[in-house]
Parts: sequence; structure tokens; C-alpha cells
Amino acid sequence: MPRSTVYWIASALFVALVLAKFSPQTGFTSLIRFGETWQDRRHSYLHDLPIATVPRSNGYDGQFYAQIALDPLLRDAELAQIIDAPAYRARRILTPATAAAIGFGDTWWTLQAYALINVFCWFVLGWLLLQHIGGAGWLAFARWAGCMFSLGVLDSVRQSLVDLPALLLLVLAVTAHANARASLSRLWLGLGSLAKETNLLGAFALVCDRSPGPFPWKRAVTALLAASLPLALWSVYVQQRLGDSPGGSGLGNFTWPLLGLLKQTQYSLREIFLGNLDSRHTFGLIGIFGLCTQFWVLWRHRQPASPWWRIGAAYSLLLIFLSSWVWSGYWAACRAVLPMTIAFNLLLPTNRFFWPLCIAGNLTLIHAVWRFL
Repeated sequence: MPRSTVYWIASALFVALVLAKFSPQTGFTSLIRFGETWQDRRHSYLHDLPIATVPRSNGYDGQFYAQIALDPLLRDAELAQIIDAPAYRARRILTPATAAAIGFGDTWWTLQAYALINVFCWFVLGWLLLQHIGGAGWLAFARWAGCMFSLGVLDSVRQSLVDLPALLLLVLAVTAHANARASLSRLWLGLGSLAKETNLLGAFALVCDRSPGPFPWKRAVTALLAASLPLALWSVYVQQRLGDSPGGSGLGNFTWPLLGLLKQTQYSLREIFLGNLDSRHTFGLIGIFGLCTQFWVLWRHRQPASPWWRIGAAYSLLLIFLSSWVWSGYWAACRAVLPMTIAFNLLLPTNRFFWPLCIAGNLTLIHAVWRFL
């Protein structure tokens, strides 16, 4: 099969998955996953709109980011009452603000824009990764598909989350860095911190290269300041607008090293032995195995000179600090360390162990597509 054909087929599959979520009445709002439990606490702008709602469900995080998009400057006191963790969500302002700019003040079109931002990011990411991977053949396609159909990427699209836009900005920063365009790289890193604060890990890893000679402290400090300053300034503004709202820190997502992973492994094993074969437990164990495979491969084949290795290593360290709260829905863990998955697929050595390790590290790919159906 020609190289281009298989990529077109994969892209057509993705388009089919997205179009299956469209409704003439509700548009693409099913991608946002509004939950019935929160229906009485939605923004007043949404009360008369036909919005796809998941029955008997809390929905998911995208419903809160979408409502921030209706007031990205956080001027409406109503936001503090309808968002589960107002300050925490509001710090990740870039994606909601982008949707607000596209919607140009129209509530319905703002919702549609927010739902489709991840779709746009998927295609841009796919094109950029092709440039990073290069080459032809099935090995190159396996690397690309492992990234593009990973659980972290597809779940970000399926639930209109901020993880894929944040990843795209990190990839753009790495691309600019590789092309010696330092100012542009800093711009992408600064925007990335406003998409998701953990992008600062990627920023730190990217600038800490091993150039010949003394460590370039001035350049590294300048880059880190450029990456963190937008988030710092915006966080001050969020604090002024929303104060100490519940769930504002996000520190509950982290715990002592490996504690969350071990707790979730123990819990899932117990549930399976009791006959509970829910995907949260079965695929949860598979997901843990896959992420641990990625961790092992990255550290077994260390490449400190590679920007992607440094980024993957940084997120692999984040992996061991994730709390059981994040692991309880293992797909959240996959999203939290999504750059590690990208690094794994891009850097997996081309040797006789390529296919076994590629399959082991991307075991959740089937579940990722299945969850989208």
C-alpha cells in the first residue's frame, strides 16, 4: 500500500469518528460531554440552547471549559457557581479564549468552535509529526498512529479537553527550537503554559540541553521566564477575579512517588478477581502496563541530546507522582503524560524489538478508538 494512502485512511477514520458525533439539532456539542447532573447549574446563556447531554452522568471537564469560553475575562460572578473548580479551570484559559474569539460573542458558535478546536489541533499535529518522523513504510506509520490514536489524544478530542491543544503548542515549540528560532519557540512555550500549566515541564526540558561548553544559563533563564510569565500574570488575574475558589490548586492530582499507581493497580486487580471486568479496571491495568513500557524504553535508551527525550523523561517523572484520583480513570493519567507517549513513539529504537515494544507501549489504542464510538 502506498505510503500516503494509509495516512489518508487513518485520517478518514478520524473524520468518521468526529462526524458520528454531529447532530443537526445539537451540532457538535456531544463532543463537550455536558452531564445531566450539572444541567441545573449551567450558565444562563445555555438554558434555551439545544445541547447534547449525557443522561444520568456528571459529564466531564470540557463542559466547564466551554462555559468559561462564554466569559473568558471572568467578569460574570455566575462562573464561580457553575464551574467545579473555577480557579483551576480558569488558569487553562487559552483554549476557551480561542473559542470565544472564533465565536465572536455568539454563544452557539462559541460552543461549536470550542468543540472543534481539538479536531483542528489533531490535523495540525498529524502534519507536524510527519515532519518529525520522516521516512516511509510501516514503521513510520506505526510511530505516527501510536501518537495520533493514543488514548490521550483521542480522549482530548472526544471530550473537548485542553490536553491536545497544549501538546500541539509543545510540538510547535520543539519544531521552532530545532530550527534555531528561539523567539518563536519561547512564544509557543508561553502560550502553552496558558493552555495547561504542566507544559512548563516541557519548557524546562526543552531549554536544558547539553550544548558544548558551559551551560547556557542566561538563555535557559530567559526561555523559562518567557514560558512562565504569561501563566504567572494570568494566575494573578484569576486570583483577583475568583479568589480562593474550591479545587483551585490541583495539588490533589499528585502524591508520593508510585503511591497512586500502586493503589490503582491493587484496586483494579481486586475488582477483576471479584468478577468486575469493567474497562476501568481491565484496560486500566493494560494502560498501566503500557505507560510503564514507555517509561522503561525512554530510560533504557537515554538520548539527553534529543529535545523529545528530555521532554519524555520529564513527563515520565511526573507519571510516578500522579495520585490515585488521576489513576482512577486511567485515561486521565494517559492525558497527563501525553508528551511522554509522543516521545516514546518518536524515539523507539528501530531494531528487532521495535514491534513488540511498539505494541506494548500503545496497548490502549484499541480502547481509545472504542471509547470514541
